[in-house]
Amino acid sequence: MDTTRIEYYSIRPKLHQTIPASQFTQAVKYELYLGPHVRLAGISGMAHLDSKDLAQEFAMACEPIMKKRYGIDASLEIQCSVAANNKKLAARIARDSEIVRKRLATSNFAPNKSI
Repeated sequence: MDTTRIEYYSIRPKLHQTIPASQFTQAVKYELYLGPHVRLAGISGMAHLDSKDLAQEFAMACEPIMKKRYGIDASLEIQCSVAANNKKLAARIARDSEIVRKRLATSNFAPNKSI
């Protein structure tokens, strides 16, 4: 049985004004995150990132966008999680990290534009 653990980072928005109705329940339950496509998402859609540096860089790049969308008081905070290592989670972390790296390299933070 594999007992190793895997560490990943996610970004949690702190919205003080406008919370979209579709995400209100997630926000109340503290289950609202930033997805790799610069959209608010629940736990299943959050970005799983492989390093704290990548998460910080992505948060800094997305914070002005969040402030524009959700008010000047909106902010983003980095959250570290540890889970049992499995192939599915490792693949998800690699995929999301690659998407975020491409967005950062191209400065493409529009959720409706492919990278």
